[in-house]
Amino acid sequence: MYVFKAFLGMVLLLWLTGCATTQQSTSAGGSANSVNQQIKQDQAVYVVQRGDTLSGIGARFGVTSAQLQYRNGIADPRSLEIGVKLIIPEKSQRVSSAVANKARFIWPIKKLDISSEFGSRHHKHKGIDLRAPKGTSIHASADGIVQFVGKQRGYGNVVILKHKGDIQTFYAHNNKNLVIDGQRILQGDVIASVGITGNATGFHLHFEYIKKHQPLNPRHYISD
Repeated sequence: MYVFKAFLGMVLLLWLTGCATTQQSTSAGGSANSVNQQIKQDQAVYVVQRGDTLSGIGARFGVTSAQLQYRNGIADPRSLEIGVKLIIPEKSQRVSSAVANKARFIWPIKKLDISSEFGSRHHKHKGIDLRAPKGTSIHASADGIVQFVGKQRGYGNVVILKHKGDIQTFYAHNNKNLVIDGQRILQGDVIASVGITGNATGFHLHFEYIKKHQPLNPRHYISD
């Protein structure tokens, strides 16, 4: 009889211990979930709208497009879709060197004044138009070689530079072209001046970023 009572007492003790452990575990889990929910609530989140670009969103929140790309795991900036929720990173957050190295191109005109974005005009605009006074210096966006210099229908005076990685940059409506075919160019070199040649209706530079013969939005590949 004594042995049986001792056995029952042991079972009861184990059961009570198990209940306490379960309750403690549940309580701890609840606290962790509350913390996680609080973190999510505190994060700034932006829902992508029609016409948005990473650079534009970054400018709105005071961060760079590279920070947005890195924080949200965006491999290709062109994949930005309407309705996607982007987490806005802290301004101090660093990006990986792989993302930072993509931003090795610069704007070809120092005082940026964009008059027409990429994809505007029924999504058929293959570049970005940079408004500037006649004769403004046009600079090479990156190191390269002059692949073409001359006239093209609709574009007037044109310079095309070839860069590493099967990339080209295209500069059109120039007043004067200041380079020759095959010339090696360094980033920032003056290659032409702003004009109104071709079908331009005002003084500006039509600038394209082309990779493997596919025009891409220059905003995604130029350091802010």
